[in-house]
Amino acid sequence: MKKESVFKLKMAMIALLASGCLLSLSALTLAAGEEQPESEQSENAQSLDPTERVLARVGDLEITQFEFDLEYQAAMQRMRKENRSLFANPHGRRQFLEMLVDEKIWVNGAIEAGWDEDPEVKMLTKMYRDKALVRMFYEKEMVDRARPSENEVRSFYDANPNRFLTPPRVRARHILLADSVEAEAVLFQLKAGVDFEDMARQKSIDEATAEKGGDLGLLIRGVALPPAIGGSPAFEDSLFAQEPGVLSRVLKTGNGYHIVLVEEKIRSKQRPFETVRQNIEDGFIKERVTQLRQELFGEFSDKYSVEYLIPDSSVAPQGGTVPPDVASTPEELFQAAMDSKDSHQRIAIYEELVKKFPESKYASQAQFMVGFIYSEELADYEKAEAAFKTVIEKYPESDLLDSAGWMIENMRDESQSVGTVEDVKRKAKESSQPNGK
Repeated sequence: MKKESVFKLKMAMIALLASGCLLSLSALTLAAGEEQPESEQSENAQSLDPTERVLARVGDLEITQFEFDLEYQAAMQRMRKENRSLFANPHGRRQFLEMLVDEKIWVNGAIEAGWDEDPEVKMLTKMYRDKALVRMFYEKEMVDRARPSENEVRSFYDANPNRFLTPPRVRARHILLADSVEAEAVLFQLKAGVDFEDMARQKSIDEATAEKGGDLGLLIRGVALPPAIGGSPAFEDSLFAQEPGVLSRVLKTGNGYHIVLVEEKIRSKQRPFETVRQNIEDGFIKERVTQLRQELFGEFSDKYSVEYLIPDSSVAPQGGTVPPDVASTPEELFQAAMDSKDSHQRIAIYEELVKKFPESKYASQAQFMVGFIYSEELADYEKAEAAFKTVIEKYPESDLLDSAGWMIENMRDESQSVGTVEDVKRKAKESSQPNGK
């Protein structure tokens, strides 16, 4: 491996290990036949149980196969795609193990210095344990209980064919002109047999398409149209109603006067079951988990009593998270919203942030999160759409503008399930690129 590649690999590993991203629910074992640590080679008789199989010892500490797998998978998920190839080979995995060894050396030093008895370290350990318990309970208990049967998924697909249709698409060309008189004259010439592409090159004022003979590419119903023709619902209706090979009448938009030629029309068809199966299952799980969460929380709340040992329900800030009722800055409110586990409370906190600090850098994010929670957690699409439209109207410079538009167009589509805001950003970016690439 070249020196610069080794350097990049080590720097990437250091960054990932330092990030604290140590847990993952997936396991990824060292492939058979790959280079293995010397400690493993010398103990071939070890148990194949990954929780017992020791890859390296550093002082009194051990690195098991199980720990390696969790660390490795977490690192791969966090790493940029272009850097993953540095890990995905025997040498890269060995280097990763060596990075874990280096970390354990530091851990030994910290223990020797007595930091394992530090109150903050103990509290952080307890906090990480609690979060891991909640996550595992959620993923192993609630999600598994909410998972639909194969028959339920298939029955839903068969009973709702219109929910799984591909959108209509057309391949078209257009000529854009500045006034209606000239547009009618050009239309007359086209009907007389003049070549459409030649006329587009000569007459169209749309610089983006004129040199390509007016080619607009493949247009999808419901997806934002190119700027030269976008923004007019009547134009879109006319475009998708037009039959191939037939010239349109002169169509007026805010950009001028258009003549359109549809070359190909691809009608809606039902998506194959296997392509939407996972999205249907995810929809079942999301809906059932929301209900199950409420039921279990009510059950647990009745079972485990709560006693506040302070004068009121507020906790004076001690350098940690500030409760929503005493938060005084946009940063504190945003953090309080993220820490809340109740969807309605989170919405209320985000809305308070937007109201109190409309010029804050957190305002557009908070407004977007209101729509995201209404859509993905409460399935209240009307309120979600109103929230996303507010993002577009009030925060035109926000980096969430495209994401808000994508959610308005796709949040009701079962085949476009998203789990996180990052998923939305990625899909919005993909949809804005030519051919989705």
